[in-house]
Amino acid sequence: MPTKFRVSTLKYILSAAAFILFSNSVCAQGGGYAITRQFSDMGYTSFIYDATNGLPTSDANYLLGASNGNIWIGGYSGIIRYDGNVFDRLPTSNGLTSGRAFFEDSKQRIWVGTNDNGVVVIDGEQIRQYTYKDGMPSSSIRNFAEDKEGNIFVATTSGLAFIKENGLVYQLSDSVLNTERILKLESDSAGVIYGQTTNGYVFSIKNRNISALYSSDDLDMPKITTLLADPINGGKVYLCCEGGTIYYGDFGKKSSELQKIDISPIKTVQWISYDCFRIWICSRNQIGYLDQDNRLQIVQNLPMNGSIEMLTSDYQGNIWACSSTQGVMKIVANNFVNITSTAKLPKITVNTTCLHNGLLYIGTENGLQIVDKKNQQVKMPLRSLSGIHV
Repeated sequence: MPTKFRVSTLKYILSAAAFILFSNSVCAQGGGYAITRQFSDMGYTSFIYDATNGLPTSDANYLLGASNGNIWIGGYSGIIRYDGNVFDRLPTSNGLTSGRAFFEDSKQRIWVGTNDNGVVVIDGEQIRQYTYKDGMPSSSIRNFAEDKEGNIFVATTSGLAFIKENGLVYQLSDSVLNTERILKLESDSAGVIYGQTTNGYVFSIKNRNISALYSSDDLDMPKITTLLADPINGGKVYLCCEGGTIYYGDFGKKSSELQKIDISPIKTVQWISYDCFRIWICSRNQIGYLDQDNRLQIVQNLPMNGSIEMLTSDYQGNIWACSSTQGVMKIVANNFVNITSTAKLPKITVNTTCLHNGLLYIGTENGLQIVDKKNQQVKMPLRSLSGIHV
């Protein structure tokens, strides 16, 4: 297996346990693993790319971490490819304008969804464009997915289409979905594709046909804002609803038959994905993840805090997020741990520290704080501190 790989691809063919063992010895040491504390003694650093340091403008709608290491960025100003050194804005002559979605298929082709020029497929040096003239129900694209036969399904603002191996476009007609903005498509480990619309409909596709369609009311749920197919357990999905609740379980079951996950204080989920073996959640101004007990952990002290669109990971496990007003944020691992943050200590001035018998004594302007080896705060009566000079 090559050193560079895309975590989002491997998640469908390896179990989490097996991959963690593998990634420990190879390269998965990115910021996503540091944030979620899957590796000990690692901190993380975040920084933003915008119009001041590389991007043509400070907006980004969608990101893709490709298997070859490139980061694809779609924004109102066009399509940008970042190789780790240079932000390269691609020519607009092939329809590469106003990017809204990316997808890397099983043949490593990059599918670009634009806001007004349909679909553009980049296969090495070859580029092909699909618009309403080729049979697309709309030239405004929102998402992609691939089934087991290699058909590429396209979510548009006026229904669904799929493109077969021969390059021909076929519309997937449905009386409800034909008038809906399809916002997201997800394929599970069995090749079933699930989708969600702007009005809270969810549906599944099997054998190139709509196999099920439900409104949020049909499932006794508040309006569904986005979804995620379970990458390991086929047939199971995460349905994110207004009000700060996620329902998990078999697709088509009503809320009373599903596991309910509370994600307060987040009230509306903008994006949900599976990266670095955790479920990641974005609202418009916060980023978090579900820990192993399905409790939401908000990532603190990030420079990106407004108009967040989505996030993804690269082949190293670094986290990338984009904002329509702030540009692109990258989160990487470092060798430093913010003990103040990890131990949830107050943010005050530290005057001195002392390591003694496995405990870190921290002298601050507001008194003494003590932290153990697990970066947990320790409460200790002052009378037991004889012999320690602070």
